[in-house]
Order: sequence, then C-alpha cells, then structure tokens
Amino acid sequence: MAGMNISVDKEQFCCSVCLEVLWEPVTIPCGHSYCMECIKGYWRKCESKEEYSCPQCRRTFNPKPALCRNTMLADIVEKLRRTGVQEAAGKAADVDCDVCTGKKHRAVRFCVKCQTFYCEMHLKPHNERNRGRMHPLTEVTKLPQKRICSRHNKLRDVYCRTDQQCICSLCVKDGHKGHSVVAAVEERMEIQKHLEEAWKKSKQRCKEREKELRDIVKYVKRSAQAVEEDSEKIFTRLQRSVERKHLEVKELIRGEERTALGQTEKLLERLNQQIVEQRRGEAELEALSNTEDHIHFLQNYKTLCAPPDAGGRPSIDVHPYFSLLILRKALVELADKVGEVCDRESMKIAELVDGGHDQSAENSLSCPLNTDTGTDTHIPPSNP
Repeated sequence: MAGMNISVDKEQFCCSVCLEVLWEPVTIPCGHSYCMECIKGYWRKCESKEEYSCPQCRRTFNPKPALCRNTMLADIVEKLRRTGVQEAAGKAADVDCDVCTGKKHRAVRFCVKCQTFYCEMHLKPHNERNRGRMHPLTEVTKLPQKRICSRHNKLRDVYCRTDQQCICSLCVKDGHKGHSVVAAVEERMEIQKHLEEAWKKSKQRCKEREKELRDIVKYVKRSAQAVEEDSEKIFTRLQRSVERKHLEVKELIRGEERTALGQTEKLLERLNQQIVEQRRGEAELEALSNTEDHIHFLQNYKTLCAPPDAGGRPSIDVHPYFSLLILRKALVELADKVGEVCDRESMKIAELVDGGHDQSAENSLSCPLNTDTGTDTHIPPSNP
C-alpha cells in the first residue's frame, strides 16, 4: 500500500482564487479548499456585509468559519510540488532565473508572491525562507505566452486601467508611467465583484418583471370579470326597457282597437234600429198598398215617404284603422334604427378594444404596471 502510485491531475489541487497549486490549504464547511491567504483575503472584502461566502458554490456562512490547515491535503500538494520541480528540469521554458548573477540558468518555477523566476538552485532557499507563508509557485511551462511580457520576459502581474491591458512590473516605469495601475489580482477581484453584482441585479430585475406580468394577468382577469358583470347588467336593463316599451305599445294598440270597436258597435246599434224601423215601415206600406180605399191611401202615404235611411248610410270613422297602420310602420322603422344603432355602437366598442390592445403593448414597454401600491384597479360598474 505504501508504494502504491496514484495518477492525479494537478489542476484538481489548484486554488480557484489565485489559480495556482494550493499553498497552506484549508477546507471550508462547504467542502471546497483554498490557499489560507487567498480565502482570508477574499473574506476581508466581505466583512462590510458580515456575510462570508464560498467563491465557488456561493454558500454563505455566518459567523465566519475558523480556518485550519488541511494537513493531508498539504502533504499531497507538497509531494506534487517536489515532483513538479523534478519534471521541470527537462521541460522548463526558455526563461532566465531572476536571482542568478553572471551566467543565467533556466527558471523552473515562478513565485506569484515574489513575482520572481527561480532556477532549481535558487528555488530551495526560497522555499525554506518562506515556509508557512503565502508564496504560491507555478511551473514555467504552464505559463501561457500571453502571460509573459515579451519585452521584459516577466509575468504580467499588473493591470493598467488607463490602457486597459495587463503589463509586467517593469512596464509600469517603461511606457506606463503616470498611468493608473493596480495588481492584476486586485483588478480581477474588483471586476468579478462588479460582474456578480450585475448578474444579481439582472436576476432581481427578472423576478420583478415576472411579478409585474403576473400582476397584469390578475388585473386583466379581474377587469374582464368586472366588464362582463357590467355588460350583463346593461343588457338586462336594455332588455327590460325594450320589454317595457313593448308592453306600452301593446297597450296603445289595444286602446286604438277598443276605440275603433266602440265606434263600430255604436254604428251597428244605430243600423239595427234603422233596420227595425224599415221593417215596420215596409209592413205599414204593404198594409196601405192592399187597401182599396183610395182616399185612405192618399191621406196616409205621406207618413211613409221618408224611410229611415233617407239621409244616407251612417259614416264610419276610419281614423283608428289608419292609426294602427301608421303605428305598424313606425315599429318597423324603430326595429331598423335599433339594429343600425346596435351595429354602429358594437363596431365602436370593437375599435376601442383594438386600440386599447395597441396602447397596452406600448405601455408595457415604456410604463410598466406599478405594483408597489398594492391597490386593486377595478372598473366600476355602471349605475343601474
């Protein structure tokens, strides 16, 4: 078991803050591990909020967890470092050691803290001198070309805010004098902080917009229900009004009918009386005609010379009849006008609704619904 070899990827033992192999590794309660100084520096920026979070999973802790060195992980990382130094002897990039005087030896490691390249001979005293301190090392072969300054052959560890580019420490005096420069790690933390805040605000705006739209859905449903109830009441009133007018017209028709029938019945009664008188006169005329006494006939015929209808037949007042015809015509015209009014007003309502849709689409972009007041906007029903 003691001689068992396990193949691991060194990237698994890199700190997510400095992106280098762990130095003095500590493990926080969520299970993620960091360099002791890296997580301390990250949490110092969180002291104002009094809420400490994991840079990877964002899990928060309160109070701040106590940090203890992960001994097992530290031993593994140390073995990886020793192995990496031995491998680097044959793989080192063509970068000179910054400590060598006279003839320069090839650098095998780079100290992020010291910002210095070390050859194998000068690396050991550096490690012994800074044991227990935050001096993370990285392999020279793992430094991409864009991280090395082509002019000074040094790591680009400084960020020029004026020119918005990464430079090395020597570039500050050579070409960037008087510019606003900060450590690359500091600029990264600042930008990362702004990005996190921007995404947080974006997420909050999405939640607010979602709440707005849900409130609009509730408002539309309540408004539609209110308008439907009002329309039911309005059309019920219209229906009752039409029924009431219908009863009035029916009563008017019946009144005209009664008037016309009354006049006709009176005329029939007078006509019956005339018929009775005619029959009596006819009987008298027949009796007088059968007499043989000429003197008697001449003395009595004058009483039969004026029959009851001598003045002409009785006249009939046709006014009620014509009134009914006029009323019928007026009702037909009323039905046509009511149909035209209903069609015209229905068209207006449809146009208002379509126009309201267009206006609502514009307002939804420029003037979103104010949901802070908590008031319930409701279309009031019309008075009955």
